[in-house]
Amino acid sequence: MLGHGSLGPKVLAESVLNSNAMCMTLPWLTRRQFGLCVRTPEVMASALQGIHLALHECQHQLQERRWDCSDLSSGGTVLFNSAILKRGFRESAFVFSLLAAGVTHAVATACSLGQLQSCGCARQGTENQKLKLSQLQSLSRGKSLPPMPSSLWGQPSPQDTWEWGGCSADFAYAQRFARHFLDPRRKPRDAHARMQLHNHRVGRKVVSELSKRRCKCHGPSGSCQFRTCWLAAPDFRHVGSILRDRMDHATLSRLDNRNSGAFWPRLHSSHLAKHLIFYESSPDFCEPDPSLGSSGTHGRPCIKSSPQPDGCSSLCCGRGHNMLQEVRAQRCQCRFHWCCHVQCEECPSTEWVSVCK
Repeated sequence: MLGHGSLGPKVLAESVLNSNAMCMTLPWLTRRQFGLCVRTPEVMASALQGIHLALHECQHQLQERRWDCSDLSSGGTVLFNSAILKRGFRESAFVFSLLAAGVTHAVATACSLGQLQSCGCARQGTENQKLKLSQLQSLSRGKSLPPMPSSLWGQPSPQDTWEWGGCSADFAYAQRFARHFLDPRRKPRDAHARMQLHNHRVGRKVVSELSKRRCKCHGPSGSCQFRTCWLAAPDFRHVGSILRDRMDHATLSRLDNRNSGAFWPRLHSSHLAKHLIFYESSPDFCEPDPSLGSSGTHGRPCIKSSPQPDGCSSLCCGRGHNMLQEVRAQRCQCRFHWCCHVQCEECPSTEWVSVCK
């Protein structure tokens, strides 16, 4: 898949997509993916937006780390040719999960907004929704609430009368599409493919696990006597933060000694279901190394006194740092003019910036 600058923003902006024309602009597609693109071009456009979303989020979440996702977004680079995604590092696991989450999130959101012909609102009647309906019926009869497992939907109070409505995001469809789009088609026979599949699955599930109940009030004078509620996709910044935390606590899995590509412990173990897994220890990423997907940390700005990963002592890998003067333009001498705008001047501001040697 293409890097951040190569996904064709003009194509994504078109309201009417010519399937063959759009798909032909994506030479990185495999034969299976090309067929998927031709059959559902509008869903593919949403998936590409999800990849953009994932790349932006990767840069945000790891901006203070030695490996900051810059290798994934270098101009003209084909995303899945990036060296980091051919390795088994914990950073590789994070990116695989984030890409799957981005595609799932974008497609589910597009479904709920009515932008796609191949999907719409999620079906009513799932187990969680049945439990909520049972609660609503009990509330209407004045009974106590039936047992309800803790969930992401929020617990209604006895005075909170609501029912399912609106258009819930179709996470089931979005997860299926992300799986068909990103997962290898053949049964994985090597460790890297197994790691990729597992972390894709974790990323897809995080999006639906973090879904939130959103409601609209109904009643005279905005009294909110009755509410219509639906499931909405979570804020993707929250998704990125959860996956970054799982990267920091990822499980190092050992390959078994039968050359089958299988891991130990087994990936289908229940205690690994929410864990990212990796099988290679990460390098320090201090120096540029294209074979590792490392751009190095030379020239990276750092914070002199910070004990965090963005501190000069950590980010500069013991090489030290230089202090550079940087002139920036800042808004100043702002005045309010009736009516109604604020007019400001630009004043130069000199700052000292620490930069890794």
